[in-house]
Amino acid sequence: MPSQQQGVALLAAIILMLAITLIMTNIFYRHQIDVSQATASLHTDQALLIALSGEGWARELLEEDSRNPQTNQSDHYGEIWAQAMPLLPVEGGTLTGCISDLQSRINLNSFSSYTAGKLQAELNHFDNMGLAKTWINLLDLLEIPATPARAATIIDWLDTDSTLVNSSGAEQPDYEAFQPPRVVANDRMSDATELADVMGYRVQEVQLLLPWIATLPSPSRTSMPININTASAELLLALGGNYSAQFVEVITEGRPFSDLNQLHSQLDTYLGFVNPSSPGGTGTKAKQIWNADLLTVRTDFFKLYLEVAIGEARIEVTSILHRKQGVQPTVIARTVVMVPTALPDPKKLSEVEKLFTKNDDQNQQSDEESNIVQPACLMMGI
Repeated sequence: MPSQQQGVALLAAIILMLAITLIMTNIFYRHQIDVSQATASLHTDQALLIALSGEGWARELLEEDSRNPQTNQSDHYGEIWAQAMPLLPVEGGTLTGCISDLQSRINLNSFSSYTAGKLQAELNHFDNMGLAKTWINLLDLLEIPATPARAATIIDWLDTDSTLVNSSGAEQPDYEAFQPPRVVANDRMSDATELADVMGYRVQEVQLLLPWIATLPSPSRTSMPININTASAELLLALGGNYSAQFVEVITEGRPFSDLNQLHSQLDTYLGFVNPSSPGGTGTKAKQIWNADLLTVRTDFFKLYLEVAIGEARIEVTSILHRKQGVQPTVIARTVVMVPTALPDPKKLSEVEKLFTKNDDQNQQSDEESNIVQPACLMMGI
């Protein structure tokens, strides 16, 4: 009997110890989860603060560029702002980023400057280039169906009235048949992907167009010109119109241009333009074809991309910066993306790693085809 009682007591003690062990294990496990979550939250907060510091650095860099008499006349990819931020070590992680020129793209909101008369006059004129012609040429280059209706439907999406810009346009009654029905914005686009809502544009086409389009605020519904110093090869071909090959050659050999007069002069000389109505019979045809509403050498809008990694926290911040002459740029939009933790592929480097593992000679090379230094964001595919 005593031995049985001892056995029961021993069994009870073992059960008690097991229960205590399970309870302590559960407490420890939950504690570890709490610590891990707190650490992750702390790292995320730190990463965001560091990204905002990087944003401040970019704003100061662009402001300095606009105040410098040697660089404030034009913007191009040979300037310091276009080079990648060094891979900066911060406590527990890294920070890197780059700045790209948003006026090297077609601003879809510039279509709001069109009236029916302006659109018809541009399409009917054989030589003179404008945004609508450039857009149609770009679609054709990308093997996307290109017709005047492609411009008309965008204009009707942006304008504030319910009148068709021409017979190819589309207003609210034309969207009622969609499932689900769509409501015409009659206002500026806030994101380039909104183009997929416009009649005639498919999602696949918009995805293909994204590297060449932007949605920037056009003041007073005026057209925002394209920076000829930073425009891509595809966009140059589209801008060239009837003189595409010669236009691209002049731009790639002559940029960066300090002003439009220099550009027009070189185009007039290279293309042999003669204007009998001008003094001496030479000089202004290039200015008529590619006017200041279409082209510029300066940029007011930039996109900043930052990537911060601290511990297991990794965030990507994309900011749209608006710069006015001599004033520190303001942030008009900011997107923060939390990148989930994933096992790295040992056989594949990230775009940031590819950029910063290139040797010094490669980093200093110029793109022979475009005759400009490759911008960091373009090298990173951003």
